[in-house]
Amino acid sequence: MIEPLVSLHFISSGIFKECIDKNLKPFTIDPKNENRQIKHKKMEIKRLSSLTSVKMVLSDLLYVSYLVPTNRIRPLVPDILPLASVDGSNVFLSLVIFRGKVVRASLLPTPRLTFDQVNVRTYVLDPESRHYGVYFINCAIGSALITFLYRIMSGMPVEHITLKLHNQRDHRMRYVNYSVSGYWHGDFVIEAEEAESQVEHISPFSSKEEAMRYLIDPLIGFYGPRNHVRRIEVWHPHSPPRLARVLSSRCEYLTALGLVEEKEIRQPQNVLLVSGWPFLTYLPPHYV
Repeated sequence: MIEPLVSLHFISSGIFKECIDKNLKPFTIDPKNENRQIKHKKMEIKRLSSLTSVKMVLSDLLYVSYLVPTNRIRPLVPDILPLASVDGSNVFLSLVIFRGKVVRASLLPTPRLTFDQVNVRTYVLDPESRHYGVYFINCAIGSALITFLYRIMSGMPVEHITLKLHNQRDHRMRYVNYSVSGYWHGDFVIEAEEAESQVEHISPFSSKEEAMRYLIDPLIGFYGPRNHVRRIEVWHPHSPPRLARVLSSRCEYLTALGLVEEKEIRQPQNVLLVSGWPFLTYLPPHYV
């Protein structure tokens, strides 16, 4: 499922250099024995990539997004990263909440722990590719061990907090209740439910596909303060989201940061649900 992507990542990453250094000659194919050589090279690529990647399964992803003025966001995002404004004066800010399970963490012996996580992120343009990316303003995890592993492996801004995620589905697998509760520099509570099983249009985007590329599918992330910005690549398959609605919401942290006013917290621009997907993070990150 992930092999074609791993191969593309191989071409654009330090793994390519490692193959050259080890005299693997990844693109030298003998026409007389092409199939066997291609299979062998793919196995080498997959083996080397697995040494520097973290594989997880993410489930019950809730995207609560607010359209806010860029002047609120700009002070928290390093100048080297252009904001991905949707209309010249506003950019999206998202709370992304999910349950994760670590499958493999590079070469470290890692227990397959389940954890709950919330990220505060906004949207930028990657200076290298000009594709959409995300900038992580902060992240929080309900597991102390996973928080520790995040910090030592990626250096991401992550805090250990009290966080509980609970959801309930009916016989048609619709989310009839999605609740988050915790304490993150203040009360953090969200109650939501599924509204529609399919997304037809998300304002102010010109198409559903453009909205997905912006809000759901960026595969490049950034984090860190000015002069120490790190860039990291990830991969997950595309999965059609469901439309959801927030029934109640309280996030004192966003208000304290000056990003979203208290009255706006209860009125996000859009709310999306994704049931889950496999997720790869390629390590190490590099400085921009």
